[in-house]
Amino acid sequence: MIPSVIFSNSSHDNSNEIIIYTESVLFHGDTVDDRGKSAVNFDSDLITDRILVSYDYEQMVLTVGDGTLTADLAIELFTPYIIANKNIILEATTLGVPELFFAIKSLIDLKIDNFLIIYVEPKNYSRTTPAADSFALTELNAGYKPIPNAVVDLSGEDVEAGVFFLGFEPDRLERAFEEYQMISSKDLKVVFGIPAFQPGWELNSIVPHLEAIDNCSISYCAANDPSSAYDSLEETRLSLREGNKMFVAPIGTKPCGIASAIFASIYPSQVGLLYDHRKKKYKRSEGVSIWHRYSIKIRMTKS
Repeated sequence: MIPSVIFSNSSHDNSNEIIIYTESVLFHGDTVDDRGKSAVNFDSDLITDRILVSYDYEQMVLTVGDGTLTADLAIELFTPYIIANKNIILEATTLGVPELFFAIKSLIDLKIDNFLIIYVEPKNYSRTTPAADSFALTELNAGYKPIPNAVVDLSGEDVEAGVFFLGFEPDRLERAFEEYQMISSKDLKVVFGIPAFQPGWELNSIVPHLEAIDNCSISYCAANDPSSAYDSLEETRLSLREGNKMFVAPIGTKPCGIASAIFASIYPSQVGLLYDHRKKKYKRSEGVSIWHRYSIKIRMTKS
């Protein structure tokens, strides 16, 4: 059986235009800006529970609601909410990439083949200073750390390729190259978000990265479309030699992170995640722009 993912995307100016199902449980992260607060407080009588999810990368423990376990046991934390026959909504504006991965992998392992994801774009991102070319989005940390159940040995000869989704912070890619010099021998692809959330924003991503990507192939996908990002990942996977693996570094837009989390959950034996677990800065963005509703359906088809 071969897994396939069907994305159904819709965009809205207001949250009250978004259709959700009755008896829904919404999983969310911490709020640091206007859009995060709006997303978590998404006003609907159809949401019966709002559950906070957080991951401590230093201790490798996951907290879902009142429960905390080592992250490799994530499914045990999500199961009580999922088996209650409620519909699942993942609020991706506030959930980080690791939390999204743990939630999505748990859903797939529990045979939940249909769920919703909500994501809200900002009107603007915060810069280091009002006139600066650089952005103040995340805090520096100890560097890249493994994500349980998505670990890949980058020094292994069977790791053939890697995909980096890139955003506005070039030092994240530079640090990956510094910490994992062995990946320079891999088949590397960098993916920029084009079309961007807003016209012209793509230059904020492309220009700062130009010096670092000489040895990488360059690709593009829509910044707000997980299905476009997923297709880019699938293109790389299908190019792998038999028995080989790849890694994904989702350090670009959150919709690309959504695609990466789904992809790593669907292909656990072939795909690992490379992530630097940066903490989001308070008020990292301003305002609330477009609301996105992503309906995800997982289907198993015969080969």
